[in-house]
Amino acid sequence: MEPHSQGWNANFEEYFKPFKQKGLNAGRVTSKKKDSYLVKVEGKSIIAKITGKFMYNAQLNKDFPAVGDWVVYEIKENNKHAFIHAILPRENAYVRKLPISGGRKFKKGIIEGGKTEEQVIASNINTAFIVIGLDYNFEIRRVERFLTLVYNSEIKPVIILNKIDLCFSVDEYLHQVKEIADKVPIYSVSAEKNINMDVFLKYLLCGETVIVLGSSGVGKSTITNFLVGDEKQKIQSISQSTGKGKHTTTNSELIFLKTGGIIVDTPGVRELQLWGEEEILDQSFEEIKLLSYECKFRNCQHREEPGCAIQKAINDKSLSQSRVSSYKKQLAELQSLNTKRRDFEKKLNKK
Repeated sequence: MEPHSQGWNANFEEYFKPFKQKGLNAGRVTSKKKDSYLVKVEGKSIIAKITGKFMYNAQLNKDFPAVGDWVVYEIKENNKHAFIHAILPRENAYVRKLPISGGRKFKKGIIEGGKTEEQVIASNINTAFIVIGLDYNFEIRRVERFLTLVYNSEIKPVIILNKIDLCFSVDEYLHQVKEIADKVPIYSVSAEKNINMDVFLKYLLCGETVIVLGSSGVGKSTITNFLVGDEKQKIQSISQSTGKGKHTTTNSELIFLKTGGIIVDTPGVRELQLWGEEEILDQSFEEIKLLSYECKFRNCQHREEPGCAIQKAINDKSLSQSRVSSYKKQLAELQSLNTKRRDFEKKLNKK
């Protein structure tokens, strides 16, 4: 396997030059287990750990290797152990707020608690497939949150409506998705019945990396199995009692296809906390941003102010109240997040 088919490019080559001169090697992280990393090197996999110096300099979760990273390593002790010295600069990364392990609570609809840190799920990605199941738990507001995270990560989004074989109102769901993402490619498929699955081929080109995102049970592992060509990922059926998905993928993993494409399969999520700056909503809620330019007052809060273009759009039904409410909720969440981030960074700098 040539490096370019693993996603290597001229940028990584340039970053790697000073390390290459020292006789070090480069490989791509395909999975992580506790304190060890599986690194792909020209078709072979090696197990590697970070050096003591790396550990000492790493302060935050994002400082450690993630799936998709290109890392610099060396092999010691009779070629039995590999040690990671550095991470080559990421071109991008799909990130979210670090999940809360306990002590969560809600304040004005926003989850409180946990560390104010970002969690890097995977890096160096070309396309994000946001998978939506058209069976029991379709939720348009969740799609909006995925879009905000994907835009913040500087990755191209593609929306996949899966399980069309179980749905009698595909056009209705398609209309809902187009209302919030009219510029995003949207495809209707059935991974289980092999319907329209050729749409993935245009994105899974040699050396191109895609990440598969979605809630538990939407069919991410079924899609991955289809594209890989075998039962690589364990599949569990939807709970008959609750209609909710069961987790099948427990850790993110980089999977190399025979076609040369690369898939990052991710665990299903039930708690999707945002990460990013407020300005990222200009992309995920573009129509609201454009309407706001037409408001009479620059500091319009889009409530009852005279000359509010957004309230006018709600009244003439060209914009839904639920869409605006979702925008305001995400805005409040990001504002709260960024206040906490500033406080966290101050504390960190004092150490």
